[in-house]
Amino acid sequence: MKQPTIVFGMNSIFAVQHLLREILGLVPQKGLEVVVIAPGAERLQAVPAEGSQLGRSGVRFHPVSMEREIAPASDLWALWQIWRILRWLRPAISNMSTPKMAFVGGVAAWLARIPHRIYTVRGLRYETTRGWKRFVLITCERIACACAHQVICISRSVKEAALRDRLAPAEKLTLLGDRVSEGITIPPRTETPLDSLAELRAKIGIPEGAAVIGFVGRLTRDKGIPELVECFQALRRQGRAPHLLLLGDFEAGDPVDEAAARFIRSDPGVHWLGYVPQPRPYYPLMDVFVFPTHREGLGKVLLEAAAAGKPVVSTFTTGVIDVVHDGVTGILVPPGDAKALTRATATLLDDRALASRMGESGKLLVREHFDNSVYLERLGNMLHSLAYAGSASPRGAEAPDPFFATLRPGR
Repeated sequence: MKQPTIVFGMNSIFAVQHLLREILGLVPQKGLEVVVIAPGAERLQAVPAEGSQLGRSGVRFHPVSMEREIAPASDLWALWQIWRILRWLRPAISNMSTPKMAFVGGVAAWLARIPHRIYTVRGLRYETTRGWKRFVLITCERIACACAHQVICISRSVKEAALRDRLAPAEKLTLLGDRVSEGITIPPRTETPLDSLAELRAKIGIPEGAAVIGFVGRLTRDKGIPELVECFQALRRQGRAPHLLLLGDFEAGDPVDEAAARFIRSDPGVHWLGYVPQPRPYYPLMDVFVFPTHREGLGKVLLEAAAAGKPVVSTFTTGVIDVVHDGVTGILVPPGDAKALTRATATLLDDRALASRMGESGKLLVREHFDNSVYLERLGNMLHSLAYAGSASPRGAEAPDPFFATLRPGR
């Protein structure tokens, strides 16, 4: 019996590498052939199996041309490309994600009459837009949801926002856990040797004994970089001498103001390392992890920081409130409020006992509720149940999970 095929679609190979890495390793074990559609996918298709976790046998990649921003002519061309690929592959399941691919790929999957169509909502981009663009983005989200048989929400607050904004009916929205639909790989219970930390600190240029404020993510307005810079400058004016460690790249699509960008590039107290594929070794250097995002689907870097035992300062926004307990594992402030951000960060820099308690609480919370192996297994069982609905499973594959018997079948 030929294995059913599942197609994953995203609007950048960067997103595939960071959001699908573990999923692509699991799904073939559930008796499915895996195909990925994304711009730039030819780069991974050409990588030998031993050279990349994603360049593995059993996962095929199909490149398409797609712009991230609204571009009608380019979007129609992308729709045509994806539809042709889907008509040729005839997959049992499509799982589209990220805003542009969810819309364009979702419509293509509907036109190709894929039996089981899933949309994984990883964030709501319209939350930080205004005017006509907000209307267009909400409309695209509603169409993407309408084209799907099942909508997996990455976090509980994303599901609540989808219901509030009438993106889809409640019976179509799925959450794989109590709070979220994904977690992180739990790191082993080992501590980084102090000499290794000292070497890394010296390599970056952070003086011994200096307090470190950390950030991991895209350096954009939506991530709150202007407020982070303002907070850092205010802490200095108050007589403190922290250092700022930034991991991430600037983006042209949502640029920070030139003054903030210039400060990050030139100030000796700011250590900007650019994009770092594996940020985990850098969390132990941080005293406080500050993430002043304006919108989020699931703040995975917040979970990574918590897993490293670091207290966090973030915002009362979608995706953050699911993973940070205000006053327990960190401090939450209103988005865009640089003064509140400064007060919260100063509190954790000054009160090391409080910071330590919050860090330990965060570490415990992540281990108890955000172990990604649980969510991966549940997603794998869901996909297996859909792919083999009404047919026998191949030898070696597990039986369908009864938990998913109530899911809406493809029509």
